[in-house]
Amino acid sequence: MPAIYPQAKLTTVAFFPANYFLENLVVRADNSALIAAMNHKELWYVAPAPATESVKPILLHTFEQLTLNLVEVEPDVFYLTTSNVYTDHKSSLHRIDLRNWNAGDPIQPQKVLDFPNEARGLNGSCLIGPRTILVADSVAGLIWRIELPKDSGTPTARVWLRHESMGNYPGQMKPEQPGVNGVRYAAKLEYLYYTATAKKLFVR
Repeated sequence: MPAIYPQAKLTTVAFFPANYFLENLVVRADNSALIAAMNHKELWYVAPAPATESVKPILLHTFEQLTLNLVEVEPDVFYLTTSNVYTDHKSSLHRIDLRNWNAGDPIQPQKVLDFPNEARGLNGSCLIGPRTILVADSVAGLIWRIELPKDSGTPTARVWLRHESMGNYPGQMKPEQPGVNGVRYAAKLEYLYYTATAKKLFVR
């Protein structure tokens, strides 16, 4: 007889308006969440909620480009990538410092990097070292490596890895599907894992 396991209990913690594409989120130490609404170029805050209740999301900021990924580099210091995926492909990196922030206060994102013209559509990202971020480029079919300086200097970005598994099929799939998408680093194993949506791959 197969084992019977207790079912997970799902609770709706927040509602967003119709036609919102929630691309990425990061959970803070207090169980609140920052959520990137890609198609509206917005960053939202969801406060910690009791298990049986939902809360109203708070809009933190609207950016000039589509909002994609969030990485927490140190406690309450986040880096957000943005891209004009469907137009001129300009892409940027923004620093968001919430160390002295309280819910309801405005935030002051700081754009710290414009990516080289080779960037086409940033997507998943992850931290692989204290100040090193990897960012998937789903349109260019490669992974960027970002080095963050310890002082207030400008971060640097370079192509870290390019492989045929990371590509997509431009013009052949409707709607268009991304190439390399989510990326995650397993620190204990020292492996990087990524998904490639168009090619239906999970790669180490």
